[in-house]
Amino acid sequence: MKKYTIVLSTIFAMAFMSSCDQDNLNLNPFDSVGVDVALNTQGDFDIAVNGLYSMMIDEQYYGADFLSFPDVLADNLIINLDARQTQRSTFEWRYNPNDTRGNFMADAYDVVQQANFILENIDKLPAGAQRNNTEAQALAARALAHFNLNNVFGKIPTQDAGANASLGISLNFASDIRQTLARNTVEAVYNSVINDLEEAADKISPDNGIERFNPDAINGLLSRVYLYNGEWQNAVDAANAVSTSVADFGNFTGIWDDSSDDGVLFKLINRDADTDISTAVPYNQELTAGIFSEYVVDFGFFGQYSDQDVRKGAFIQTSPFEGDTYNHVVIHNNSSINMGSGVVDIKVIRAAEVQLNKAEALANMNMDGLALAALDLVREQRYVVNPGGGETGQALKDAIQLERRLELAFQGHRFFDIKRQGDAITRTNAGQFADGTGTPPLFLTLPAGDCKFELAIPVTEINVNPASSQNPCY
Repeated sequence: MKKYTIVLSTIFAMAFMSSCDQDNLNLNPFDSVGVDVALNTQGDFDIAVNGLYSMMIDEQYYGADFLSFPDVLADNLIINLDARQTQRSTFEWRYNPNDTRGNFMADAYDVVQQANFILENIDKLPAGAQRNNTEAQALAARALAHFNLNNVFGKIPTQDAGANASLGISLNFASDIRQTLARNTVEAVYNSVINDLEEAADKISPDNGIERFNPDAINGLLSRVYLYNGEWQNAVDAANAVSTSVADFGNFTGIWDDSSDDGVLFKLINRDADTDISTAVPYNQELTAGIFSEYVVDFGFFGQYSDQDVRKGAFIQTSPFEGDTYNHVVIHNNSSINMGSGVVDIKVIRAAEVQLNKAEALANMNMDGLALAALDLVREQRYVVNPGGGETGQALKDAIQLERRLELAFQGHRFFDIKRQGDAITRTNAGQFADGTGTPPLFLTLPAGDCKFELAIPVTEINVNPASSQNPCY
């Protein structure tokens, strides 16, 4: 994949830009190593696996872009037209093959290709726990990248009746950059993702910390994938295999400034001295005059956060900039460890999401009592007083979706939660200022079933991979 920007030796050199600090996964520069001599010892493989995590922090993947554009596409945010107007075509659903998430596709496929190179050479290692752990991390990284790519450029299985048979992304199982790959069906993509994660779950080391794929992280990701795939019982079973508890009310704010890891299953370490990626940049920049936001919280969504909700203060800051007051997204802005603005650790999955996955799956099986219990595990740690009232039926399902939106906001989830349920995107007709005044969005609704829910395949990908094909409506 992506033959137009990389050669395999370059990819592997990128991966070898990291060496392993046993305690903290420090990512330090490493001399380029040619592919003809790489991956012979366990030490070589350890460095290559570290490279996978480093590549996942690229700016167009988890480093910044993937934490913003799914919210920009949806209804949690509104563009500030007084700012740089980055991602405006995304916000206005005006993307096309020449203006789409091409860099995200490239970065995610880089991870896939590097994982494949590790897996192709895995037999050089002696059988045992270390080899299994190495293989599991590569499988999990490949699965997550394929999953994320498909959800952007293809349909999600629960989206509509024809989703499984529609074209997803091209699955890649080899590091050879000369291959051309046709697109697979959505069903085939999800089967591959599940197979990779299930195999990884069997082989991953229980001694891995949260800065690596670990058993709780992989089972948590399986609960997400099964939910998206409409496999309710499997989603519940995967969630039940996660032992980490939902973060306590008192620790929640610390998760976002890196002073607490409570409830975190898997995070990517982002440090000033190593990766130095500002995850806040797509949302705002901190200047002498205050926070200069490119996207602010939608006024209607802001009103969904009660004053008793710890997330309101952790995620949002209401403050002025050059005489106007905004509801700024500050979840990614500051770290207790790093000096750089927006250089924070990237929380890929947390126990709270897993419980909400479980709650939704149980509600879809009409097991309301168990679903409510899972939902309340989250609500009881987010509010001064749990606002729940023993909901059942549709009211319970609505409460679960509201809690998902509040809990996972500004972390790259909202577009997919709308899309997988086959709903429309409906924005409020409010402006960018904190009181709802200002300039409302030019486009307020993306109807359910609209072909714009599947972003355009980049024209560069079509040009270098003629076996691929474009999505409808482009």
